[in-house]
Amino acid sequence: MRAPTGIPVTVVGRGVRAAALAEALAMDNAVTFWDEHEDAAHPRSILRADSLHAALDGASLVVVCVDDYDAAARILGRAEQHITSRDLVNVTSGTGVQARQLAAWVGERGGRYLDGALMAHPEHVGKPETVLVYSGSEELFAHHERLLGQLGSATYLGPDPSTAALYDVAMLNFAWATLIGYLYSAALLRTAEVRATTTTPLLNHWMSTTIASVIADYAQQIDNGRYPGDEEWLELDAPLMDHLLQAAQERGINTELPQLIRSLTHRGIKAGHGKESFASLIETIASS
Repeated sequence: MRAPTGIPVTVVGRGVRAAALAEALAMDNAVTFWDEHEDAAHPRSILRADSLHAALDGASLVVVCVDDYDAAARILGRAEQHITSRDLVNVTSGTGVQARQLAAWVGERGGRYLDGALMAHPEHVGKPETVLVYSGSEELFAHHERLLGQLGSATYLGPDPSTAALYDVAMLNFAWATLIGYLYSAALLRTAEVRATTTTPLLNHWMSTTIASVIADYAQQIDNGRYPGDEEWLELDAPLMDHLLQAAQERGINTELPQLIRSLTHRGIKAGHGKESFASLIETIASS
């Protein structure tokens, strides 16, 4: 095994996500791992600290990945003297308000704070294509960008520490909504004994060649605040949604998803967007 040549890094974490982060960082750095619960997921090849104070002492960078922000704040509060002049990257999932609060707490004690979000499963950590986003201290990001690049593709979003957390939930929404759509399509086709492995290559091709370009077009419409219905418009889409709902009812599967899509569309039409593109539904979604 090649000896690490990078900086001393401490990972304060719990579970397989923290273990994956520690293992990726240990490829080029001297990594110490600490977990208050002595989780079984701790990577055996990485040094385990006997105490939190021992883990933080001498670390040039502290990476936190625990259950939630309350746990992160509680753990760091037990050793706040170690936060002075320390660089801290927190990849614990939470809200933007929580990120700002923890960033302020670290800053008041002389440390630099970077909030991060891992947009992948633990097994993807360390791969160049894996998406991680960060916000907070620009100086910290610039100083440790090479190291953060060991975890995946590192994208800096700006100085507001809450931005990464907002991206986290927004991108999770995109993933869940997309995957629910896939599962719904697979369930509908399964009623005709069509195997998921048969249709998935076609769906993936459609996503990459058509849907991706539609999303790019919608992005321009959203930023411009104009939704030209030159090629498709809500009043044209609405009858097709009725067909989907009817097919689901005939096939005996859950109808909540097509009913939601149909309801949003009819709300958009009622609000005066009937001749505008599907992208105009962002105004319906954004209204309370």
